[in-house]
Amino acid sequence: MLLAELRAALNAELAATPEYYDFKVLRSEREGSLWRVTLEPGYVFAEGQRPGQSSAQTLLDDSLDGASAWWGAPVKGGASVLALVPEDDQLVLQNASCPPPGPDCLIRLYPTRFLNAVADAWWDTPWAERALACLPDLAQPQALNSAAPPLSGAPFRWLRSAQRQALSLVEHSSAFLWGPPGTGKTTTLGVLLAEYLDTRPQARVLLLSTTNQAVDLATLAVDKALQKGRREHCRAAVQRLGTRFDAAAYAGREHLIPTEDQGLIAALARAEAARPTARDAAALKAWADRVADLREQLRASSLQVLQRCRLASMTTTRAAFTLKTLRELSADEEPPFDLLVFDEASQVSLAHALALMPLGRARLFAGDPQQLSPVQRSADRAARKWLGRSAFSEKPLRGPSVALLDEQSRMAGPISELVSDLFYDGALRVAADARASPAWAQARHRALGSIAADTHVHVHQVKNDGAWSAAERGPVRAESAEAIAATVAAALGLGASGEAGAWQPQELIVLTPFRAQRALIRQRLRARGVPESVKVSTVHRAQGSEAPVLLFDPADGSQPFLQTEEAQRLINVALSRAQAKVIVYLSPADASNPWLAAILQRLRLAGDAREVTPLLELARQPNFPANALGRRVSAGRHTGEVSHLSPDGQALWLVNERSGASQAIDVGFWRKKAAEAT
Repeated sequence: MLLAELRAALNAELAATPEYYDFKVLRSEREGSLWRVTLEPGYVFAEGQRPGQSSAQTLLDDSLDGASAWWGAPVKGGASVLALVPEDDQLVLQNASCPPPGPDCLIRLYPTRFLNAVADAWWDTPWAERALACLPDLAQPQALNSAAPPLSGAPFRWLRSAQRQALSLVEHSSAFLWGPPGTGKTTTLGVLLAEYLDTRPQARVLLLSTTNQAVDLATLAVDKALQKGRREHCRAAVQRLGTRFDAAAYAGREHLIPTEDQGLIAALARAEAARPTARDAAALKAWADRVADLREQLRASSLQVLQRCRLASMTTTRAAFTLKTLRELSADEEPPFDLLVFDEASQVSLAHALALMPLGRARLFAGDPQQLSPVQRSADRAARKWLGRSAFSEKPLRGPSVALLDEQSRMAGPISELVSDLFYDGALRVAADARASPAWAQARHRALGSIAADTHVHVHQVKNDGAWSAAERGPVRAESAEAIAATVAAALGLGASGEAGAWQPQELIVLTPFRAQRALIRQRLRARGVPESVKVSTVHRAQGSEAPVLLFDPADGSQPFLQTEEAQRLINVALSRAQAKVIVYLSPADASNPWLAAILQRLRLAGDAREVTPLLELARQPNFPANALGRRVSAGRHTGEVSHLSPDGQALWLVNERSGASQAIDVGFWRKKAAEAT
């Protein structure tokens, strides 16, 4: 029954995921062996969807890098996408079999469909049955009977209390490491795996994460922990599989990449660092060929690595595509790995995780369920259950198999309190070692233009609301884009005053939920001479990054997507990227959004020095609840301002001064409680 439901969910999701997109061509221009194709901004059609439906959400994006292109007129042909220039609605094509189409003709792009590999696993019935048998273990993990000593973390005296407690998670068949932003989840995972390899000499580990960058960070964390813990004998047994790694990150740690020629990694790092702009098509083609050749050399030398290494790391996508190879590492159908680790597990769908779970005797899920969920398109209920949720949705509420890291050292105190109260029910706090560090505090005490050094959360009011733009295929707001460009330019010393900038490009990050607004912000920054090293990104692509200054532009808070529970997670990701300053750009319409309004209300009530009146005291009076309106009150453990009453006087709304959220309170309950107390 469950298997049939899961397969139906996969079918629904595959049906909702366009196999191709059709764009209308404005012009095609030859540039050497390449073609630059400029597309009509307002036209895109997605396979399986009504005309115009996909234009509301589909833009040229980095996810189409490497897509296949096809056209049927004037002559049938094909090519591959070498690069995209989203701001100019352009594709750069390579290996074209014939000239691409001209004005008013269509060009079709086929992106890689990563879900196919997961679906293939679930149509292998014996394997699917083994995978489904793992499901109950998520909610009811079993204690493992192991003769190995418990992990103590003895060489790592700097571990915080919650980090040290997390080391015991390996004693359970399934376990969850909940790491809110800045709490050192990756560092903790590195120490845990280093200790695991050292205390269990025969054990084998498969370390997975959702992106190549995340795999790099986790792999390097393990190697650093082995090095710091003086476990040199284990370091050569850790291997990073795949060729899409950041070569520069492995400088001095080339042993992690499976190749006999360590010079290949240095050559790849140099080549990657020299990537030309997509506007120089010829240079980009030469660069891509050089990088592809180096990566192919690395690929050829890594095929036998899985048999000999003790910890292999790769993306969850690669694991799904190579599942057959991973299964063959064990000849007797036993799990080939003693421990299977999912990093950033809150972004891995339950269907994807379950399909891989039989690979490990024990499983550890590390992530943050309060941040981004797995990407899911279908509105089908079963698809939401199996593809819109992660393994964290099945975890026990509490117990020895769940560890919450509750101390963070990224965000300045006021930012930490904002994020903690809005998204973690006040559980997150600044780590004691960070609070005691003058250098840590000084790095977060810097002025930005007119924003004082001791102001860490600032709302920039804009007059105009954002709106949907058919031409840009998404919500845009020119006023906030221009305000961001002015702030960034001034911070870098590019303003009209000619004053030297106090900030470096890499210290600023600009985030928005919508790709159309991202493109507009990039255009405005470019017009002011701001270098491309200032990161401008959608929030979905920013998880895992951080910077001293975060500028967040919701663009249009009235958009239905920004009213959802997933939008709350997205705003959490955005705000928690900041170390020193958060600047949020809000219009009057944004203030009606429940998640954005909470930021405004919290800031408004932060300095409220009025006396707090217990609601119970007011409930004793005959004019209750009218006597509570506009007052600062306490109701149980909640304190805030009574903002309004229901027309019938049976409910009042309290704006919680910690979370900024508005909560309904039953007037009858408090009247009854007051009567019982007299």
